[in-house]
Amino acid sequence: MTGVSDAVGTGRPVSSPPTERVMRILELLAADAQRHLSLSEISHTLGISHGTCHAIVSTLANRRWLVRDRDSGRYSWGPALSALARPVNKQAFRPELQRLFGAVGRQAILGVRQGATVVVTDSVGESIAGLRLEPGFRMPLVAPFGREFIAGTSEAVKKDWLSGLGAPSPRLRRRLGAVLDEVGRRGYAIDRMSREYIRVYSALQALAADGEPDEITARVATAFADLTEVDYLPDELAQGERHPVASVSAPVRDADGTAVMSVGIAPFAALTAGEVAELGAAVRETAARIQSQTARDKHEESS
Repeated sequence: MTGVSDAVGTGRPVSSPPTERVMRILELLAADAQRHLSLSEISHTLGISHGTCHAIVSTLANRRWLVRDRDSGRYSWGPALSALARPVNKQAFRPELQRLFGAVGRQAILGVRQGATVVVTDSVGESIAGLRLEPGFRMPLVAPFGREFIAGTSEAVKKDWLSGLGAPSPRLRRRLGAVLDEVGRRGYAIDRMSREYIRVYSALQALAADGEPDEITARVATAFADLTEVDYLPDELAQGERHPVASVSAPVRDADGTAVMSVGIAPFAALTAGEVAELGAAVRETAARIQSQTARDKHEESS
């Protein structure tokens, strides 16, 4: 304490070597967001011991601040950092959620990515049935959940997301690949409503309350993905039939194209294909307005 007081009193900067090592690693990879470096390259470039460097990048990767390619073992800039660039005012987008709720008559939800989880920061309206997704509701961003955040990302990010399932079956891997392509094409994810969905969501919420996703979380998510059909592909939304839908969610992207928030509607009802498409268009429109508002706010702050 004396040393810190002296440093402050004399105007000398107070330094934290462990923090500096973390920042140097982040700055190295931030210099080129598409760059992939091995652990040895990071260690050698920055002059950090291999053991210390491994501990730091492993922790950063667990928080999705960095992404580790499972095949090459190389690290790159992670998507979770974008959400930290500008903290979200929890009710900054309340008018947009109110507008959405008024248009569709279903509970409207805003989710914000925080590390390897998605947290509901605001909601408008009541859920007629099923789960009540209130502010503070936290879900791990582990496959097959959070698809609107993953669709459209790099192959490395998709691999990292899928790796949370451990060793998914070829059928499940193909399914999730096709679903991510479809979510990227139409611009929103659809969660099927089922008894398993409600039970697993409740379980994952409890697990997420303890911190970052772990092996138990991955096993629960894998079991759910194996036992149910994830999302809807075009030929599964037959016209004239009703389809059980728990939620419809669209991503809100930052200036770099990274999904940092999502706008969702939670109908928990059986809907026609046309009704699903209408909800999808509504969440996409709201997400686009929030995205534009965020961009304007950042421009005003920098000018």
